[in-house]
Amino acid sequence: MKTIYLVTHGPTEKNVPDPGMTNEGLEMVRNLRTQLATFLPPEGPTQIHVGTGRRQWQIVQTLGFSHRENLYVSDFWGGAATVTSTKEVILLGHGLQIPREKYLTIAHLQPFYGQTIAGLPDKSLICSGRPVLVRLGMQEEDCSSGALYALHVQDNGQIKIELLIAGVCLIK
Repeated sequence: MKTIYLVTHGPTEKNVPDPGMTNEGLEMVRNLRTQLATFLPPEGPTQIHVGTGRRQWQIVQTLGFSHRENLYVSDFWGGAATVTSTKEVILLGHGLQIPREKYLTIAHLQPFYGQTIAGLPDKSLICSGRPVLVRLGMQEEDCSSGALYALHVQDNGQIKIELLIAGVCLIK
């Protein structure tokens, strides 16, 4: 068995393309830094994987890992698109708004999440958001933002999700 850690971004700016975290969100992630270190080897995560959106990048910066050699960036871990306050509209990074049911990234990527996470080295870190958890089968309303999760990869490839440090639920 191996464990991959996931830090989810905290609350973000509302209804703006490619939102950054609010001061509250940044503080939530900042507070995870010391606690995360207790789960990682002294030299830090084996690998760091971060999405391409502003809020994902703010996680890696706030945790102090943005200049690491073992940092990898991919839209797979999240991008600039975000849900609006109505929860039924997705705001793309360039400002276009589309109905949520027309935004298919989660559905298209879901089949690959388990195997991709299972292929990461033990003690790797993912800096992303709730969609990673949703793609692994959690209900959106059960996911915590500004939180630390352990993704325990079993020998059979299954992933057990453990909430180590809770944040806030942004879905109501």
